[in-house]
Amino acid sequence: MYINIITPCSRPFNLNIISKSINIPNDNYRWIVVFDSKSLPNKELIPNNCEYYLYSDINSTSGNSQRNFAIDLVKKGYIYFNDDDTIIHSKLWENISSLDDDFISFNQLNIDGSLRLEGNCIKVCHIDSHNFIVKHNIIDDIRFEIDKYYADGIFAEKCFEKSITRKYINKPLSVYNYLR
Repeated sequence: MYINIITPCSRPFNLNIISKSINIPNDNYRWIVVFDSKSLPNKELIPNNCEYYLYSDINSTSGNSQRNFAIDLVKKGYIYFNDDDTIIHSKLWENISSLDDDFISFNQLNIDGSLRLEGNCIKVCHIDSHNFIVKHNIIDDIRFEIDKYYADGIFAEKCFEKSITRKYINKPLSVYNYLR
């Protein structure tokens, strides 16, 4: 399995913590960080295991245009959206690395450990951008609606509908807003 981790970024001070949380073998991932800014942050804030880009759109909310920009850079593997306030869950890789399904979803916890979202309901307000991964070829021309906060649910629904093989892992493999 090869994963393209996409992080829209307006909080670069979290990137080094996120970098340390990536326990995926180097040959199995690519981390794309897209800064929502006109200029790069201080170089010490940019980890050496990411590719970074600048892309800003005044009409975009919640990093949606940055996600779309990064999707266009992906040519193979899966896409996993990991926000700039969220670490990679320590058990994610071991639970997904041997899978080959088009769409893989899992549960998401709140920072206090309570269940926030189950990954078995792929609908607006029931799925978050980082409690699913999807094969890049399923995405094709699907993009985030840039002006909607709940665009991740719309995006997930469209990808899920196109998916032939789907896998729900009934385990928490994401923690919402882990970093503030």
